[in-house]
Amino acid sequence: MTPLNLLSWSHIFIVIVCIASIIFIPPAFKNTSNASQKKLIFFIISLILINQGMDLYREGYLDEWKLGLPFHLCDFSSFSILIYLLTKKRDFFIFAFFFGIAGAGMSILTPDTGYGFPAVAYIQNQIGHTAIILGVTYAMVIDNQRPYLKDVARALGFATFLLFIMYGVNYLLGPPANYWFIVEKPTGENVTSFMRPAPFHMIDIWLLTVAVCYLIYLPYYLKDRKIK
Repeated sequence: MTPLNLLSWSHIFIVIVCIASIIFIPPAFKNTSNASQKKLIFFIISLILINQGMDLYREGYLDEWKLGLPFHLCDFSSFSILIYLLTKKRDFFIFAFFFGIAGAGMSILTPDTGYGFPAVAYIQNQIGHTAIILGVTYAMVIDNQRPYLKDVARALGFATFLLFIMYGVNYLLGPPANYWFIVEKPTGENVTSFMRPAPFHMIDIWLLTVAVCYLIYLPYYLKDRKIK
């Protein structure tokens, strides 16, 4: 297998395909029948569930059960957008909007894998995280969902609450559990390479998360100001 290289043509091409899918698939269904839109929902949910099942099998069964539990932030985002698509409850969209776009987006650009294409872990990473943001885009384009300024603080507050819970989860499970990458930095080439060593990297990750969430909201802020 070829080690992951973020500047390789294969990785760049796959990232472009993922982003194009996120941008163009939901608008293609905007003016279609309700049945067609439900098929797209079924497709997105199927991708999420298949990805979760593969995680459980590859990491939890083939490797170590403590590694395969659905406790990572992107797992929370996956289930949030899945529940939204089934119930249309806005709170689940808000969580998936900020942490799906921030977390899954970062994972698409800088996968948490040691090897690139065609490694199974790499392909699964790209498809699974694309499915999260695809669900978010569906909600935005077809259901006309959007966040508001107060939602940024709400989402960050809830995520911070979950973060402290995950400290306890990692402690109770013990090594090699590393959910939310609290114990150690993620493997591969990613933004945490520029951060302080563990455990101080979590402070840097939290600060970056706050900045990214407000940056994600910025287009809406500018749009609202222009309208006013």
